[in-house]
Amino acid sequence: MIPINSKAVYDKALEILEAAGGSGFRGRAAQIFLACKHYGNQIPMVGSAIGIDSRQLQQLLDDLYSKPNRSTPDKIAIIFDDDHKVPTGTTGGILTVPSNIWRNNLNLQKGFVCYASVQEMQTRGFVAASRKECPHLRPVGTKTLANSWCQFKGKPPVYRGEDNPKMFRKDPVTGEYTVHDPQDVTFYSGIIRPASGVKLPIAPLIIAIYYDGILAAGRNHVDVPDFLTDFGFTPAEAAAYFDDDPGSAAHQALALVAAGVTWTRLSTGPAVAVPAVTLPGVPPAPTPKTVAGKKAKALPHHSSIGLTTSPPPPATSGWWNAQQAVRTTLETAGWLVVDVSGKKVGYDFKIIKAGQVKMVEVKSSVGICTATLTDLEYQQALAVRNDFVLAIVEHYDPSLPATIQWVEDPAHLQMTKRLVFQYTLPRSVWRNHTTPMP
Repeated sequence: MIPINSKAVYDKALEILEAAGGSGFRGRAAQIFLACKHYGNQIPMVGSAIGIDSRQLQQLLDDLYSKPNRSTPDKIAIIFDDDHKVPTGTTGGILTVPSNIWRNNLNLQKGFVCYASVQEMQTRGFVAASRKECPHLRPVGTKTLANSWCQFKGKPPVYRGEDNPKMFRKDPVTGEYTVHDPQDVTFYSGIIRPASGVKLPIAPLIIAIYYDGILAAGRNHVDVPDFLTDFGFTPAEAAAYFDDDPGSAAHQALALVAAGVTWTRLSTGPAVAVPAVTLPGVPPAPTPKTVAGKKAKALPHHSSIGLTTSPPPPATSGWWNAQQAVRTTLETAGWLVVDVSGKKVGYDFKIIKAGQVKMVEVKSSVGICTATLTDLEYQQALAVRNDFVLAIVEHYDPSLPATIQWVEDPAHLQMTKRLVFQYTLPRSVWRNHTTPMP
């Protein structure tokens, strides 16, 4: 197993990653790519109807790489530079102006964004081409990127001269971002693979991300399959990007400070489906059908209890959401469902069937779901243990059937405890400041 609780090992991991990247490595972009893999559809792909704004995107990046227990203000790990920065938008230490860790990579200047149309950004030839060959580069006929600009955005901004991959489409009107398909291994190899061609060592990378991070969840050790699950990598994808050889120079250097470190090696063989155990009374998920000539969707990771697919939503279902998908699935399986979601009791549904009573809390995400429990929800889970069930809905799309994964007694699992600030606005305050709808 890979240790993620030692500062000495963490420091060594950062040192190894900086050396592995080498001169000219696009480290900040590599971190952004890893975040896109982790968050899934929370960072929408090119072609999505709605993108993500700069503030939301930067917050997601900060959250993933935050090391909150550092004693100094610089809490965001820059894992390929062996460095830490002050969180975005804040000051601290020697920094007297708000931090902008990611902003340069999210604007035109460094050349990771593109203002072209969705159709162009979904065309392999356009995305793969050098920016110097872009038909929208201005002034017309220029042979250099430095001080050039995009016809769709105008001037400023201007390029600094870096010919980087078109990782994001930035809408020239709304400013929202959509990302190029994170499963495009050929495209992202140009970002995640160092210029030397050597793959990034997987164990130091895992340590750098998980140590004192939101994904640690109280664990002292994790393994490669945990990383693949949390970041949505198939073994084949991971093998294209990462070195998992314990005998490599990078891993041998790590072993000097992490004696006995081991991990499960990557395998590019076919995945074997593990039968799921279902919540009592809920039918097992149907076997996915593959239509000839169409690519089958990847099966979701099986939970400790199982998974169920809800019936599809009715047409014109503006009210339909993940919580209601869970309710319908339970009712179809014969449970009496009492909705207490508005009563602030620490769960959404009380369900009753054949003398059994369980509390169900729904957690959903448009991408991979890192379930977050409030203190009240956690206390309820502790109190009733096996009678508390999480219903987790990942990659939620209201136009499709919802795949529900059931996790019984989540309180026995390891979690990451975080202090969260809330800002309360009493009705007596906001009521006097209402305005007509814009």
